[in-house]
Amino acid sequence: MSTTTSRRSARRILATTVALGATAALLTACSTSSDTTTSSDTTTKPAAAPSPARPRVGIILGGGGESGVAWETAVLSALADKADLTRKNVDVVVGTSAGAIAGAYYSAVDDLHPVVEAQRAGKGISAPVPSSGADNPIPKEMIAALSSTEGTIEERGKRIGALAIKAKTPIASKDLVGYVASALPGKDWPAFDFRPTSVNAETGKTVLWQKSDGVPLAAAVASSAAVPGFLPAVEINGQHYTDAPRTTFSADLVKEKNLDAIVYIGMPTPTLSNTVEEEALTKLEAQGLKVVRITGGQGTDKLIKEALNPKIKPLAVQLGLRDGDDAATNVAALLNH
Repeated sequence: MSTTTSRRSARRILATTVALGATAALLTACSTSSDTTTSSDTTTKPAAAPSPARPRVGIILGGGGESGVAWETAVLSALADKADLTRKNVDVVVGTSAGAIAGAYYSAVDDLHPVVEAQRAGKGISAPVPSSGADNPIPKEMIAALSSTEGTIEERGKRIGALAIKAKTPIASKDLVGYVASALPGKDWPAFDFRPTSVNAETGKTVLWQKSDGVPLAAAVASSAAVPGFLPAVEINGQHYTDAPRTTFSADLVKEKNLDAIVYIGMPTPTLSNTVEEEALTKLEAQGLKVVRITGGQGTDKLIKEALNPKIKPLAVQLGLRDGDDAATNVAALLNH
C-alpha cells in the first residue's frame, strides 16, 4: 500500500546547491571576460535567481484487470513521451490490482515502449489462469460481495476476504506469486518509491506495501492483483491478502511525501477493486493540491465490461495511448506549476 523535516532540509540543500552553481557560473563568466574590462568598470551584474524546485508529484494507479494493465501502461508511456512524466519528476507511485502491475513496470523500466507493444501483441503479463472471454469468471457470490455497500469498507473487505480465503481457485497462492515473479521486470524492489496496495483478508485493513516491509516484491504485487474468487488470496507472513475494496489513502500519502500534486490514472471498476480516490482527491484539491484525473475517454466502457478478457488488450493499448496524449497538456502544466 523520511520525515517532513528531512525532506524540507533536503529541499533547502538542493536550493542552496543550485544557487551556488549559478554563482559559480557567473564568476566563471566574469573571469573569461576580464581581458576586456577596465579596472575602473565597477558595474556588477545581478546574480542569477536559483531555479525553483520542481513540484513533488505522486501517481496513483487504479484497478482494471487484463485491460487495465494494458491501458494504464499505455497511458504512462504516452505521458512519459508527451509530458515528461518520468521517474525523475515523480516521487512515489501507488498501484492497485492492475495498477500494481503497471506501477511495477513504470518503477523499474526506463522505456515503456516494449512493454506497451508486448501488451498490444497479446504477449505481455496476463492472468496465469484462463478466463472465459467476455464472461465474468468471478463467482456470483463474490460479485455480490464486491458490489455491496453495506458496512464500512474494512467490514466489506473482511467479508470478501473470508470468501477469498475459502474460494476454490485453479492455482495456489505460491503458484500465483511464482508466476508474477517470472513476469515482473526484476525480482527485487526498485530503488524508486513504489507501493502496491492490498487488503488483509482477515482484518479488512488496507496496506500499502513498500520495500522496507521486507515482503518479496512478487508477493506484494500478487496480493494486490489477486482478484477474489478468480485468483487465490496470497499468504504473506501467516496472513492472507486479496484484491478487496480499499480505504482511501491519498491524504496520508500527500502528508507523508509532502506532495504538491497527484496524477490519478484509473478506470472506474467498482466490482474489481473499488479504489477510486475521487472524493479524497476532491477534498485535497480544496486544500490546494493539484490533481489531474485520467479515467478513460470514449470507448473505455468496453474495457471495463471485459476487464478480465485478455483479447481486449490491443484495444486497451490503443485507447490508453489516446487518453495519455489527451491528458499530456494538463500533466505537463502540473509538472511546471
